[in-house]
Amino acid sequence: MDKISYDVAKKEAVFIVLPLLVLLTIKVFSNDFISFLKLSDFSLATSIMYGQLLAKSLDVTDKMKKQGRFSTYQVYIFAVAILSISMYIGFQTISDVHFNLYIFQIVFFIAASIFYIPMSTLMTNLINGIYKNGS
Repeated sequence: MDKISYDVAKKEAVFIVLPLLVLLTIKVFSNDFISFLKLSDFSLATSIMYGQLLAKSLDVTDKMKKQGRFSTYQVYIFAVAILSISMYIGFQTISDVHFNLYIFQIVFFIAASIFYIPMSTLMTNLINGIYKNGS
């Protein structure tokens, strides 16, 4: 794993998570933590992260797309992006959403954020042509 690409991916993730941490701070200080849990912004942030990954995957050259399991990763990225944007649309259009779905989107966001860093690093390395045989 290229150290520079990995550091860039961590910075990207931090700048996506940072506004949510600011919202958390505001909600905690105003004693309104439950409304923080009911934000649809987690799905929006996930769709932004994986939309960025999808855009990166389109910049990978055809030669590098043959390395490893690129098409599997691209399908994974696309599926996460579509699922997260679908959740966001659902939260915006359905008035009575069950609380467990809000919790699910937060867990989904956390898992997607964890996988974002290695996936972003991989896509950057593929774009730069430095990914060779899984190393």
